[in-house]
Amino acid sequence: MADDELIRDDEETIEVVRDRRPGVPPPDGPFGAPDVEQAVEVESETVRRRADGTIERDTVREERRRRMSGDRIALLVVLLALLAAAAIGAWWYFTQSDTTTVPTVEGLTLDRAVMRLEEENLKSDIVTQPNDAAQGTVFRQDPTPGTEVDDGSTVQLLVSGGPKSGPVPNAVGLPESQARDRLVAAGFQVETRRVFSQGEPGTVVAQDPAAGADAADGSTVTINVSKGSAQVDVPNVVGMSRAEAETELESAKLVANAVVVPSDQPEGTVVAQNPTGGQLRQGETVRINVSQGPSTTTTTTTTPTTTQTTPTDTTTP
Repeated sequence: MADDELIRDDEETIEVVRDRRPGVPPPDGPFGAPDVEQAVEVESETVRRRADGTIERDTVREERRRRMSGDRIALLVVLLALLAAAAIGAWWYFTQSDTTTVPTVEGLTLDRAVMRLEEENLKSDIVTQPNDAAQGTVFRQDPTPGTEVDDGSTVQLLVSGGPKSGPVPNAVGLPESQARDRLVAAGFQVETRRVFSQGEPGTVVAQDPAAGADAADGSTVTINVSKGSAQVDVPNVVGMSRAEAETELESAKLVANAVVVPSDQPEGTVVAQNPTGGQLRQGETVRINVSQGPSTTTTTTTTPTTTQTTPTDTTTP
């Protein structure tokens, strides 16, 4: 507030001094305390009456500065810091909500995992993906176990849909190496079985699963690879004993089918075979006829018997 001070008042000149300050000046601080400037404005106005009766006014403004002690600044800073801390604390308090710890549900079935999360007041976001884990089990979760989250938060569950699957490519008719490369490139493992076949040796004559079937990635496809037709010569066993003939045929990787037939050859002798020669595939059957031995005939001679009768005289004298 401005203070007016009359400097001089005569017939010609009136001088007024106004001291304008922003407030009550601060008291002096203790010795050695830093000072802070404070602005003080002093206004001086001179009024003159001219000879013609008019009034002339001259105004002079002067700004003066005085220093404010550092204690007041420090106090002001502390007050502002306290107000800021109080505001932050209030914001934190009113924005906090109840939290909970995310439980471990990896490895659980989907139903059990969802139930476990609901016990902690958490929601579930279920995503099914191909995975080697057992179908229907949780193999990953987000957030991870032990994370602190707000009540009602959502936990994403990645659930195994079983191994990824795809169609089995065709390998029949291909050379073994080419067939193996094709199956491996499609993500399958290969097991080879070598079999007798009319197909060219070294080529695939069968596969399991069949071409086009849906199979899990990494599963095994079995291929049958031809090792040739396995034709063998049929030995002649006629005249041998049954035991000798069966041994001979077995050595040739053939099977004997013995049939006992009437014959005048010694018992147990092979009297015929079918086929009599040529070639058969390994494991096929050769029929051999084995004699049951000559039959024994008994001759019975019957001698007729004659009875003579003597006549008797029955005449009475």
